[in-house]
Amino acid sequence: MFSNSDWSSEIFSYLEKNLTGRKLQTALFDFDNTLVRGDFGEEVMCELLQAGVPWIESLSPFFPEPSLSEKMETLRKTDTKSFMDEVWKYYESKIEKEGLGVAYRWSTWIFSGRSTKDLQDTARLVWENHQKDMSSKAVQAFAPMSELVKELENAGTKIWIVTASPEPVIQLVSEKWGIPKENVLGMRLVEKNGILSHELIEPFTYGIGKVEFLNLANGNRGYDIAFGDSENDFPMLSHGRSNGIFLDRGKKKVPPTGTFIQSVVDWKTIPKPLI
Repeated sequence: MFSNSDWSSEIFSYLEKNLTGRKLQTALFDFDNTLVRGDFGEEVMCELLQAGVPWIESLSPFFPEPSLSEKMETLRKTDTKSFMDEVWKYYESKIEKEGLGVAYRWSTWIFSGRSTKDLQDTARLVWENHQKDMSSKAVQAFAPMSELVKELENAGTKIWIVTASPEPVIQLVSEKWGIPKENVLGMRLVEKNGILSHELIEPFTYGIGKVEFLNLANGNRGYDIAFGDSENDFPMLSHGRSNGIFLDRGKKKVPPTGTFIQSVVDWKTIPKPLI
């Protein structure tokens, strides 16, 4: 049940008023750190990196410095944990030097080299392991968000997930919230002969790209409200017809003016196993 104990009084009143009046026809949700605690996309990345991504023939397109590329090739065959750590270091350096959007685009190669089904099989394994994990680090559904999604569905709201994570990865689990796969808009890679390449299909669901892709998907009808947790979501939070809701994880991010801010520090989670 949608409970006022989980939300600030201001946000609860705002949501209750809009739900009662059935004023929210379309709602957008980010996925990682929004519908769930933690980052499912990143956990899948880690699983792939710790396998050494042997299905990717060469790392040189992603590490153009010859000495670094050679080091990475050796590590992925001899020490996959160190390989993963070094990839994350490189990713973080890209964030510092070129910004989060550029780093996101660079990292998409990690999901390439296999079929969509293979990627989803890995994602399924990662998801199920997290649903069995009782630690605070497990990627699991935020209970208040699950309850809110049900209330929105009961009010006739059309719900979309708009995420920078790979579309097929999030499609694997979206129906656990009652959200159909076709309402998941995420990062898409060009498929070549049944294999995912590292080439992105635009628009990339980062920043304003989230709004652009939603408008393509729903015929430029826009949306009423959006929920997100990072600067990647700021355009989505500010382009709706109603005030967006920013989920504050204590990262000292300042969302767009007019956005409601909801702390999630004390929110409980619930497992949603696929089986």
